Amino acid sequence: MKATLPRIVFAILAALSSVAGCLSKPAMVSQSYTIDPPAPQSATVLEGVTLALARVEVAPPYSGHSLVYRTGEHGLRRDPYARLVAPPGWLLTAAIRGYLTNADFIRDVVAPGGGTGSQATVEVAVIKLEGELRPGSSSAVMTLRFRVSSDFGSVHGTSDEILLKSYSKSIPIPRSTAKDVVNGWNQGLAEIMADFQADLRASLAAAGVPLTGGRFREATPAAR
Repeated sequence: MKATLPRIVFAILAALSSVAGCLSKPAMVSQSYTIDPPAPQSATVLEGVTLALARVEVAPPYSGHSLVYRTGEHGLRRDPYARLVAPPGWLLTAAIRGYLTNADFIRDVVAPGGGTGSQATVEVAVIKLEGELRPGSSSAVMTLRFRVSSDFGSVHGTSDEILLKSYSKSIPIPRSTAKDVVNGWNQGLAEIMADFQADLRASLAAAGVPLTGGRFREATPAAR
């Protein structure tokens, strides 16, 4: 009995030490993040282009709520503790609508088929939305493809494509954390939208769409 007592005491102390050690470690708590639209501009554009913005399509590897990291040439990993608050297609649609609404040559942004006359339709596809986690050189990567078509001929079954271009940003991040990756995506989206809006303005002008003044032609149903 005397020989086994020290063993019992040692086992109890080891168990208490183990519990204390577990309690001292921070619990892994799931975090939620968002991709945000810019702050709305106070000025109202009374004359300008009305655009129809389709729901953003997201490539399957990135269409879920979980953040996705590239871990090698052929490796992708989902973060079990970091997620977007809504599907990325929904977040990016809302954010891109906000950027377009703020443009000084755009009067309104509507949903396709809503009955409101629009001069052009914008379609966006997400090609990449990932964090590249590498020792000393991590980055947030976003690649979007924009397609813009004139709506003047759409009621007659034709589509006049005036812009098709992909934009990609790789934003260096200071730390390999989910928060830094999402901050990089927000910065990348702002830079992409600045480039796209410049191209959009030029493409609309080249297609003969008036950017200010005058009345726009409303699409009329084809004769039956």
